[in-house]
Amino acid sequence: MEGLLERISAARTKVQQDQRERSRLRAASDALDGTLRDKAREAEVLKARDQELEQENEVLRTAKAATAAANRTGSKEKIDELVSEIDRCLALLNT
Repeated sequence: MEGLLERISAARTKVQQDQRERSRLRAASDALDGTLRDKAREAEVLKARDQELEQENEVLRTAKAATAAANRTGSKEKIDELVSEIDRCLALLNT
């Protein structure tokens, strides 16, 4: 009978240890689930930010191209003015 009581006591101790381990593992699992949710939210925010930056980059590229085209037009006009002025100066020198 004493051997049976010892085995029951050992089994009871083992069950208590297993319950504590289960509780510890459950808490760890819950913490990891929370971390996973946080990382998923962070990934969504980063994806949204990436899209915003891509759009901003596209706007800047478009603006830069438009500015470059405007500068070329302005430069051509300035060159035409300078050539005309040089022609007038040469005409004055030749007379």
